[in-house]
This record gives sequence, C-alpha cells and structure tokens, in this order.
Amino acid sequence: MASLLHGFAKSAVNYPTRAALHLGDRHWTYEALADKAATIAEAIDAVAPSDNALAGVFASASLSAYSAIIGILAAGRGYVPIHPTFPPRRVEDIVERSGVDVLIVDQKALEHLDLLLRRSHRPMAVIAPEFDDLRLWARRHRRHRFISASALANTTPCFELPEVQPDDTAYLLFTSGSTGQPKGVPVSHRNARAYVDYICHAYGLQPDDRTSQTFKLAFDLSVHDLFTTWSSGACLYALSKRDRMAPGRFIRNHELTRWFSVPTMGMTMDRFHQLAPGAFPSLRTTLFCGEPLPASLAEKWTQAAPNSSIHNLYGPTEATIAITSYRWRGEECKQRCRNGVVPLGQAFPEQQTLVLTDDGTPAAAGERGELLLSGTQLSSGYWKAPQLSARQFITLDETGDKTWYRTGDRVEVDPSGCLHFLGRLDDQVQIQGHRVELAEIDDALRRIMGHDLAISVAWPSEADEVGGVVGFVASDAAIDESRILNECRRQLPDYMVPSQVIALEQLPRNTSGKLNRKALINMLENGEL
Repeated sequence: MASLLHGFAKSAVNYPTRAALHLGDRHWTYEALADKAATIAEAIDAVAPSDNALAGVFASASLSAYSAIIGILAAGRGYVPIHPTFPPRRVEDIVERSGVDVLIVDQKALEHLDLLLRRSHRPMAVIAPEFDDLRLWARRHRRHRFISASALANTTPCFELPEVQPDDTAYLLFTSGSTGQPKGVPVSHRNARAYVDYICHAYGLQPDDRTSQTFKLAFDLSVHDLFTTWSSGACLYALSKRDRMAPGRFIRNHELTRWFSVPTMGMTMDRFHQLAPGAFPSLRTTLFCGEPLPASLAEKWTQAAPNSSIHNLYGPTEATIAITSYRWRGEECKQRCRNGVVPLGQAFPEQQTLVLTDDGTPAAAGERGELLLSGTQLSSGYWKAPQLSARQFITLDETGDKTWYRTGDRVEVDPSGCLHFLGRLDDQVQIQGHRVELAEIDDALRRIMGHDLAISVAWPSEADEVGGVVGFVASDAAIDESRILNECRRQLPDYMVPSQVIALEQLPRNTSGKLNRKALINMLENGEL
C-alpha cells in the first residue's frame, strides 16, 4: 500500500514547476519543496539511523515545518508536530512520550529549545534549516547533535518514496485529555490514505485549485489541508497570524477556490462583517469541521460564497480527521437541524457509525445515544496507553471482532440514517432533576444575540447535579442582560434559563481555534468574572 506521501511524490513528478505552497509573499514549487524535503530526509538518515519510527517537527507554519513533514515521511518515519506556543511541560511530555530522537526546528521554536534540550533524557539530533551557525548551541549542549542550513546545503537532494507498511505510523498527534495529560493518537498510512483518497475523489480537487491552510500543524485537520492539496497538484495557501484577523480579505486577494476551517472562524468573520453577499465568488467548496456548525452561519456563507457548495464534516482525531459529512442545501436542510445546528450526515464509504442508547442497545430512528465509529480510518488505539485504549476502543458481541471507538458525543439518528449532533455526553447535565443539553441553551442565546458567538456552561457544579447555567456572549459593548434573560424565559423552561449572561469582547478558544467551555468554567472558578 502507498504511503501518505504518495500523492505529493506523484504531483512532484507530474507538476514540478507548479506552485505547491504559498507562504508569506512567495510561492514554492513542487520541485523546490521536494528538494528541501529530500535534504532533511538525508540528514535524518545520516545523523539518526536508528530504528526509531518517529521524528518531531518543533515549528510553526513555516517553510521549515512543511518541508520537515515531507522530509520525515520521505525518511520512512512518522512525524510528531509540536507547536512552539505549547507550554514547556507539554512540549517535554510529547517529546519524552513519543520517543523522538530527531527534531526539526524553525526560528520560532529555537527560543524554547534550550530548556527542552537541558531536560531531555536522551541525546537528540536537531536539524535547523533556517540557521547557518550552530556552534554555540553545540558547545552548550554537547550531548546533542546539530545540523545547520549550511550543512544541509552540502547535500545533493534526491527525493524518493520510502517503503512503508500500511500499519506504520504516518503521524502521531497529542490531543487534550480529561486527566490533563495529552492523549497520543497514532494514525497509520492506511488510516490517512483512506481519508485523503476519499476526499480527493468526493470533492474533485484539481491542479488549478488554491486551498486554504488555517489550522496549526499540531491540529489533525491540518493533515487534510496538506495532503489533499498536494495529492491533487494544487497550491496550499497558508494564513499567517495577521491573515487570520481578516481571512475574508485573504480569500479574495488570493482567489481561493477551497476553504476549510472551524466554524468559529466563520462566526468571527460574520461578527466583523466579512460575510457580505457575493464576497467570495472564487470559492467552489467550503468545508467546516471541529465543532458544531450553526445553520445561521451556513446560510450566511451561502450568500457570501454563492458558487460554493458547503459541507459539514465530523470526526475525532481517533478516526482520522473526519468520518461523516453533510451537504448544506439551504431551506431544505434548515428544517432538519436540531438546536440550530447542521446535521453530521452519514459516514464515508468503508466507514461505519453506530448509536448506542443508554442501555447499550442500538438506537432506532428518533432515539438518542452515544456515537460509535469504525472502519479503515480508525486508529489502533492510544499511544502506549493500553488501559485507556481498552476503555475507548471496544468490541461488541453483535458485531464480531470489529473495533469501535466511543466518541463521547450524543447524537440522534433520523429515519434516513442521518446523524444529528446533540452535544457531548459530559455537556448533558442534571438541573433540578431535569436532563439538559447545553446545546439547546446555546441555540437560544445565539438566536437572541443575532450572531453565533454565544455559549453556555453549567455552573456551579455540585456532585452529580449542577446549580444552574451561565451564558456567555461576544460583544464589544455593554449588553442588556435583562432583555436577554427575558427572551430566554420565552424560549426555554425555567430550569434552563441562565442565572446570568456575561459579555466578553472575545470568547476564549483552545489551541485548535474552537470555543473553549472549560476556559470559561475556570474563569468562573477563579473569580475572574
């Protein structure tokens, strides 16, 4: 079976002079990117010819990072992305638990490297493509090896595809865990290729496409951006931190044809009036993923990008990026929404979904339960965590030896087999003896505010029951809290009405750009509001 890198290698042969990457104010061709990756692959083989299956990319969205990902795969290893903004303890934990003995670093990571190397329990090889002189680093850290840009320049690059097995790890991502320790999710070449091949076919990517890259490389949705683009001979347009402040202008200036982001980015664009009718005529396909997609955002995006189809994707990292999809078709779909949220749709071919009710039986049409996933995209389990894997990756008597992943997401399946997201199992709370879906309160707040940047949290929490709910809305000005609460009383039962509504200029987000409920709870607990 071909590796995740197969599509890039094919494009490098077929389209060597076409632009593969737009970064900053310049383009890099497939040939140039392949050459840079090949020098990194050769350096890895030269300085760390061990049996280690992984290498780390300690970098931001830079040329070094993109060429490192390709280079690591070309060296026959899987890559471990580590963002420079991660807290030092998280970086150390990822490096230690992944076992990487090679790090490719860029300028933003270098300032954090000193502490990491001093605390490392094993010798590391550090490849720094942006630095010519690393002698000071070599004297300071004699246990470790350093490869500079000048050393890389002395190699003669030869880009080749390595031999890999289908179950070899293509990349290892660490996601946030409920215990506070990140969970490692190894995704194999088989898993990743199943996803990339399906997406390229389903959405018809072409060499003339100009695709967005909005996600940090340590977020698994970035894998979609890179490898669906490069497997199609298209050009990847990476948004800088400044571009993320005005993504609408970036879409227009570069005439992007494909857009992919979390819904929160679209909500923010709407808040700052970037979704004017006809704003993005060049877009042909828009994908949203990572969190619930409000129907109101889908409606506004339809007007802003009149030539684009809109698709809601869903899937956890454990099932490789996304595993279900739903195409938005306007009013017809609006009637099918639950709590103002676009449905999750149905599974990709060769992937399976199953909904189990609270008593462990398969849900019938109209019933609610936990969503389970299976198929060729499903990871083998958590990295070096057999007990955690056994809890989340399970087999069921009625499905034989097939492995299912418990998502922790609460859904409803309708008569057509379409899945509807109702919230996380841990977002379903007991208030005054009633089961409450926070998503229902979120929907009410969003309709009242007239925008989608609104969310609720259960507060205060007491054992198995919570005392009530607090609402949060994004607003630059003072809000009329009494009016909002009165509107809530007209739309919701008394026990679901928030005790208060707090306005913040910016709602907190996590490292993936999603609205962060836990951060709001922490703010309440710490008395910051």
